[in-house]
Amino acid sequence: MASAFWTLEDGRGFSKRWTWVAYLLRLITDELKTIKGAEEFYSYLERFVYRREIGDESNGYGGFFREDENIMFNFDLRTFAPKNRDFFWEAAQKALTKLKISENSDKEGIISILTVLLDMHKRIKRGENPMKLNHMRIVEPEPNEKLGPGW
Repeated sequence: MASAFWTLEDGRGFSKRWTWVAYLLRLITDELKTIKGAEEFYSYLERFVYRREIGDESNGYGGFFREDENIMFNFDLRTFAPKNRDFFWEAAQKALTKLKISENSDKEGIISILTVLLDMHKRIKRGENPMKLNHMRIVEPEPNEKLGPGW
């Protein structure tokens, strides 16, 4: 069952089980740190990466506890500065490319999920109706928040 939700630039939703989203976010942030100019955004987004090895524990509903803090995976890409969104998509594409050429035999599930996420992005760029591929029943209204660096 889906328990983590990302809202993309046109208000469509991407949702998956929190463990998949946690892994996906880790892959994306790993690639962010290799992109020139994305250092501040990497530092901001990296805090949302689930790390069991440092004591993070699932909160049971789309996020995790780190010490006394409850961190959720749910975010709206529209709250990030436009340049950071570009970095996010570049990192996602780099992660997919790296997965496809890796020797990891247990990669098909995450490749499929990342492919769907990137397909959603391509549909947004083409101006497609967000309800054609939307993991939620609605198109989310534009947020008022501005999060992370670069604003």
